[in-house]
Amino acid sequence: MRCDIINVSIIQALKNRIITDIPRLLCIALFSIFTIGSTWAVEDSTEDFKPRIALKTNLLHDAILTPDIGLEVSFGNRFSVNAEGVYAWWSRESKHRYWRVRGGWVEGRYWFGDKSKQRALTGHHVGIYGSIHDYDFEFGRRGWQSPHATLGVGASYGYSFRIHPRLNLDLSARLGYFAGDVIKYKPQCNGYVCTSRCSRHYIGLTGLEVTLVWFPGKEKKNNPDYGL
Repeated sequence: MRCDIINVSIIQALKNRIITDIPRLLCIALFSIFTIGSTWAVEDSTEDFKPRIALKTNLLHDAILTPDIGLEVSFGNRFSVNAEGVYAWWSRESKHRYWRVRGGWVEGRYWFGDKSKQRALTGHHVGIYGSIHDYDFEFGRRGWQSPHATLGVGASYGYSFRIHPRLNLDLSARLGYFAGDVIKYKPQCNGYVCTSRCSRHYIGLTGLEVTLVWFPGKEKKNNPDYGL
């Protein structure tokens, strides 16, 4: 671990900055995966193989006051592209409490099993994802902050099942690797003082999902069930 002393103005600037690279990189990644995914789509003119679109939110993130929203598009009955993002920006500066995190991930998924042949985005799925995020957490007398974007890659497995004609519940987990710098700091003399700075590399569990999946539309429009 390499320890630095950073002046108040630098840490405050890091607290207030906006990482403009996050939306740009996510857009590039999303466009790339959609382009690849379109070549996977089953070339069939029937209604069953038209793309289905789903809006989704991870209830676990919502429960810890970190709003989460996602979009998933199916290509045929075997492949899909999923993009999700989180954004929380809660603070109470007088108490030195911060809960700030933002970022997202893009994932290509492969669906298998009997359920995937009967209904879009249903059944077993495996995937490969890439992620980018930053954060600033402070609780009273200590804080942790990413001065730059934290990047990650990995794989996922999950199972999605029907709970309503236009709703699914998706249970999944992600394993992978992420890396980024971490600044540890503490409030002092009406400002902030860095106590240490290090590069963090992690391999292991990177995410859990209990995700509500909604297929917007009426009657046959965007209906997840095949053969209707």
